[in-house]
Amino acid sequence: MPGVLQIEAMAQVGGIMILSDLENAENYSTLFMKIENAKFKAQVVPGDTMLIRMELTSPVRRGICMMKGQIFVGNRVVTEAELMAQIVKQK
Repeated sequence: MPGVLQIEAMAQVGGIMILSDLENAENYSTLFMKIENAKFKAQVVPGDTMLIRMELTSPVRRGICMMKGQIFVGNRVVTEAELMAQIVKQK
């Protein structure tokens, strides 16, 4: 699986994580803003099962979320990155 799709998967999981705490989450969107310190430590090949772990690294302030994520294949970390996203209300 290409690295860019792994990062996208992390961003999607982070968005779901953030919106799951909001009332009326269907009225909000999460916009991906920044990626830092991305490290690709091993290839993810067909047949691998990825486990994506995301956590907030600071409280949500003014709709800005800072997250750290890791992707595991088995017990091995294959990808990690720090992401920033913004929560916006849909019009």
